[in-house]
Formats: sequence, structure tokens, C-alpha cells
Amino acid sequence: MFGEIGAWFFKGIGGIFPDPESPGFKNVILKPNFVDGLQFFEAEHIGPYGKIVSGWERQSDKSVKYNVVIPPNSTATVFLKAKKITIDGEEITSTTKGSFNLKSGDHSIIIEN
Repeated sequence: MFGEIGAWFFKGIGGIFPDPESPGFKNVILKPNFVDGLQFFEAEHIGPYGKIVSGWERQSDKSVKYNVVIPPNSTATVFLKAKKITIDGEEITSTTKGSFNLKSGDHSIIIEN
């Protein structure tokens, strides 16, 4: 009966969801919630392809560092709203803001509002 409470953390704050178009976490949907009052948060889920991690830490009032781990043989679609997004040191263009895809691996994303 308490299973959904634990799931709320990785779904509600971590934003880890299965993609209905690609079942079994082959493609992961990431929609993190950067909750006011929290300085950092990390959630993980063990899917069929391995560990999925969604963690973030506030760098300032307007900046969040978002760390993501996508397991091998999986991809992710990330949904973020921000003025500026930098993925692994490379700023993404305004036409791709809102959602973007990631390949498997460890990724560092800086979100600035």
C-alpha cells in the first residue's frame, strides 16, 4: 500500500516516466520538478535496461544543475522550460528548447531562468 508513495518521489519530483510509445523504459520521459524550498534532489529507478537517474541541485536563484543517467540501449526525451539550457557544455538552440533527446550515458545539464 505504500508503494505509490515511493513512486511519487521518482515520478513527481524526479520526473521519471515510461514512454507510452516505447514501453519498458526503452525511451525514458524526464519531466523534473524543481521544487521551491529544496536545494537538491535525486531519484533513481531500476528499469529493464539499468539504472535511470534524475538529480538536480540549485546553483543560484536562477540556475539549476540537472544530472541525468540513461542506461545503455536506452534514450530519453527531456522536457524543460528555461531561458538557457546547456547540455554537457553545449548550449542548445532556441528551436529545440522545451524538449530534446538524450542518448545513453551520464549528462550534465545547466538550466538558467
